[in-house]
Amino acid sequence: MGIREPEVRRSTDGQIQHMRIVFGPHHFLELTHHEGEKVEFVLGYTHHGFRADASEVNGELERIIGEVRQAHPETLVD
Repeated sequence: MGIREPEVRRSTDGQIQHMRIVFGPHHFLELTHHEGEKVEFVLGYTHHGFRADASEVNGELERIIGEVRQAHPETLVD
């Protein structure tokens, strides 16, 4: 278990384009910087999970985090 298989891909100018981390028994986190300023967030386990746009304040990822916080107040981090 633990944190394993970290993967980082960079552009030719050294900017991070993609990160993937596998952790726990079978969970993963991915961040991908697409053309322009779009940042994609993916969280899951084995091959199940969800994808959200993380490019904007008050955007898709923030709305999802808000929904999870409301549904599971015992897990809040501030």
